[in-house]
Amino acid sequence: MIADKVRMDPYAHALKAAIKPDSVVLDIGTATGIHALLACKFGARQVYAIEASETIHLAREIAQVNGFAHRIEFIQDLSTNVTLPEPADVIVSDLRGVLPPFSDHIPSIVDARQRHLAPGGTLIPKRDILWAALVEARYLYQDLLRPWDYPYGLSMEPARQITLNSWTDTDTDTIRLNNLLAEPQLWAVLDYATIEGPHVAGSKMVHTATRDGTAHGWLVWFDAELTEEIGFSNGPGVDKIAEVYGRGFFPLLEPVSIAQGDTISLTLQADLVGEEYVWRWHTRIQSQGDTGTIKANFRQSTGRSTHPTSPWPG
Repeated sequence: MIADKVRMDPYAHALKAAIKPDSVVLDIGTATGIHALLACKFGARQVYAIEASETIHLAREIAQVNGFAHRIEFIQDLSTNVTLPEPADVIVSDLRGVLPPFSDHIPSIVDARQRHLAPGGTLIPKRDILWAALVEARYLYQDLLRPWDYPYGLSMEPARQITLNSWTDTDTDTIRLNNLLAEPQLWAVLDYATIEGPHVAGSKMVHTATRDGTAHGWLVWFDAELTEEIGFSNGPGVDKIAEVYGRGFFPLLEPVSIAQGDTISLTLQADLVGEEYVWRWHTRIQSQGDTGTIKANFRQSTGRSTHPTSPWPG
């Protein structure tokens, strides 16, 4: 993660812009302590660095080597279990997975904002903006299903259905702008200054196909706004993305032939259940013209990956 400059450079610039000589900084998920160290380098008076894993011992050593050990208090725990002795002027974290709805990322930020952020304080990141676009991705789709394509003449249909109700991450080279079948649509904005709950429903997205092709699934990505002026994007038009995130590919139940002008709607939601998110996506594709033929009406859920016979909620 430290070597990922697409991620690290904006974080470093955002910290430098936010920290003042008397700043108190809270670093949630400090790992090897890079954000805590940068906070000290940029002049923070006191840093509280929280990390639940054993990596925190390495972070202490690195802080000592850099001469910052006296300004960083390392706490091995979950941030939701910690009470700080003073409010933080800046809270920095990066608890996302491939996409921002991941594990306890949102609950941790909500808790930290409510209990630890000083009035007028700064959250880094400020917000994440999530997008979706229908894509043509034949080779990716084939690679997902190839293991279940009648090996040795045997039907693997239950496993195939689990795969079709799962999503996977994909890199920059797999899907580019020319794979898009319609303009990207805004799914949701995670504003960390106001967000209250971990579930992400966003709004129903309606797309109009911009070209003929074959639809294989949905590409989902996010733009990160660390401050109003500083951020990065993982969109398909970006040459280099932050590799620690990637993009999400949500397959359709089967490929669908698309004609320019077709109407495609997507309802996407992510609900935190226990420590993991259950994702649901409903795709409806209607042909152009007066007939309005329904080409596809797919309801998919990662809940089926765990419980293959369970119905799609809603």
